[in-house]
Amino acid sequence: MQFDIITTQTQLSEYVKTLDNSPISLDTEFVRTRTFYANLGLLQVSQNKKITLIDPIAIGDITAFWEAIDNKNCILHASSEDLEIIKQQKGDLNISLFDTQVACAFLNQGASLGYAKMVESIEGVLLDKGESRTDWCARPLTAKQQVYAAADVLYLEPCLTVLQTQLQEKGMAKYFEQECQMILDQKMTPVNPEKAYKSLDNLFQLDRKGLAVIKALAKWRLETAQIRNLALNFVVKAEHLWLLAHYQPTSFNDLKRLKLAPSEIRIHGDQILKIIANVAEQDPETFPPLISRLIDFPDYKKSLKTIRDKIKACAERHELPVELIASKRIINEYLSWCWKLNDQQRLTANKPKLLTGWRFEMIGHQLDFIANP
Repeated sequence: MQFDIITTQTQLSEYVKTLDNSPISLDTEFVRTRTFYANLGLLQVSQNKKITLIDPIAIGDITAFWEAIDNKNCILHASSEDLEIIKQQKGDLNISLFDTQVACAFLNQGASLGYAKMVESIEGVLLDKGESRTDWCARPLTAKQQVYAAADVLYLEPCLTVLQTQLQEKGMAKYFEQECQMILDQKMTPVNPEKAYKSLDNLFQLDRKGLAVIKALAKWRLETAQIRNLALNFVVKAEHLWLLAHYQPTSFNDLKRLKLAPSEIRIHGDQILKIIANVAEQDPETFPPLISRLIDFPDYKKSLKTIRDKIKACAERHELPVELIASKRIINEYLSWCWKLNDQQRLTANKPKLLTGWRFEMIGHQLDFIANP
C-alpha cells in the first residue's frame, strides 16, 4: 500500500491544491484521556485512490486542509468522534457526510458494524487492528502505525460505492442521506451550559433548591472544563455534584465530610462554596421545576412496550436494526415530550427524533401517545 506523509506547511499547501471535487475519505487518530477536547494525532485522507497522512503535530496549523474540504463530500466510518474533532479544528461542519457505518445499518448489517468487519464483508480483506490502542500523539510514528492508519481510509470509498448501490436497490438511499445530515446537525448544535445538569443522574431525588445548586455547579463545571481543557470529571466528579446539591455545604469542613477529592477541595473549594451560597440568596421562584421520572408515570411500562412492539414490527418489515429506528433513549425522549410538556411547550420545543425526518415517515406518524397519561 502506497501513501504520502505530510509534515510541513509547504507540503500541506501543495497538497490541498491537488484536491478536487471527488469524494474525500477521512479518518482521525487522537488521544483523549484527561482533556475535554481530543488531541489530534494524525489525519488520514484518501481521494482518487491517493492516500495521504497529515501530521498535525509536526505541521502545527492545518487550517489550509480544513478550508479545502469546505462543502466537499466526505466519507467516514462511525463518524461521531471524528466530527467532534473536525468541528473543533475547522470551526464548522460544512461538509456532506457519508457515514459507511450508517449505510451498513440501513442495510441491516447491525446498528454499529465496525470498519474491519465491513471491509471483510465487502472487500474480503482482513485488517490488522493491532495498533488501535496506540498513542497517536507520540513521535516518531512507527512504520506499522502508518500502515494501520492508511488502511483506515483505503477501503472507505470502494465500500461506499457498493453500499450506495445496495441502498438504492433497497429504497433506503434517501433515508440514509437524511440520517447523515441529522448527525451533522446534532454535532453543530452547541451545548447549552444552562442545561448541562440535565444529563446527570438521580436529579429526581433533589428538591427545587437542590436542582438550582446542581444546575449552577454543572454550568460552572462545563465552562471550567472547556477553558482549562480538562475532562469534566477531572474538575469535579459527577457524583460529587449530586452530593453538593443534596447537602449544600457551607464550609471546607463540610466539603471534607462529603469526601470530595482533596484536589477538588484544594483547587475549587472556594468557588464551589461561593456558587452554593449564591443560589441560597436567589428567589426560590427562579429555581428549576422538580424532575419527574418517566418510570413513575402510571402508563410508562405499558406505553414503552406498545411503542417498542410497533418499532420492532416496523424494523422487521423494512429489514432494519431496531436500534437504528429507536433506542430506549429515543423512545423516552418521545414520551417525555408527550407527557412532560403542555400543549404550548410542545409547540416551541424541538420535536423528538421519532417525529422528525425518515423516522416520522416510517413509524412516528403511527404513534398516538400525545395526551398526558
